[in-house]
Amino acid sequence: MYKFIKKIKSGYSVNERDIKNIEERWDISFPILLKEFYVNYNGAEINLCMFVLNGYEHEISEFLPLKYGECNFDDVIKNDREDGIISNNMIPLASNRGGDYYYWNSMNESIVLFYCDDIENPVYICKNIKELFNIMENNLFLS
Repeated sequence: MYKFIKKIKSGYSVNERDIKNIEERWDISFPILLKEFYVNYNGAEINLCMFVLNGYEHEISEFLPLKYGECNFDDVIKNDREDGIISNNMIPLASNRGGDYYYWNSMNESIVLFYCDDIENPVYICKNIKELFNIMENNLFLS
């Protein structure tokens, strides 16, 4: 189990078929590490992760569930793609307490943060999902 997982929620579980359906619906292919995360921890409550990058503080307060909940993967990606705000290769992963979203770039696997009030200037966070999980593991704010 990841140290940043605070509580696994019941009723949020997904299986490989659920993931496959989402991949087909949105024409994406999740990396194996992300698929394993969703199968084991979809919708889990996480500890606040706070880190400094290039002199700026960032946080991750929620990892978006693929299904279920008020703010899930399908809802966010649908809104982003309908509005044309975010390109189709950007896949929503997580958010901070201010409503800004972290995305996985399916073309180069990097992770970027889009601030809702500065969508034109995404902030590069790290090179892939594994590195994001390492950042989260090593920067917990335990409450």
